Amino acid sequence: MKRTISVIAFVVILLGGISALALWDAPRYRLELFLERDDIERTAMDYFQAEMGRDYRKVYECLAPSSTYRRTHTYEQFLQDVSDSPVGIKTYRIVDIYRLRGNHDLATYPAVRRFVQVEVDVDVGFADTGATSTCNYCFTFLKEGNRWYKG
Repeated sequence: MKRTISVIAFVVILLGGISALALWDAPRYRLELFLERDDIERTAMDYFQAEMGRDYRKVYECLAPSSTYRRTHTYEQFLQDVSDSPVGIKTYRIVDIYRLRGNHDLATYPAVRRFVQVEVDVDVGFADTGATSTCNYCFTFLKEGNRWYKG
């Protein structure tokens, strides 16, 4: 009898926990962020490494296909925009990854499944003046299909 009550209590608690995760966004998104964090961080690092190395093909490929910029600019146009820029990333450090959330604007971004914020300290260099500036930016990354991109 005690064993039956223990099993029933365990099942009720387990179902309650699963229901809470399924119905309540905050814990569900925290769990998803825990599971997705490595992929998000790897995507952010790939993007910043490409920026630092001026690998413009890779930078362009890191941009989300659904982003306004990528939808309105070809790779050749992107090259024209960035190739003569005196500004470049010298170093970066990912400070935090947070605020994973679902897409609540499917009309505008039908292919996007998730958004997340990536906070980064960036040392920006200016080739024309030789100056360097440290900035803290919060970039949006998004998931389209099964892949993360810079938004």
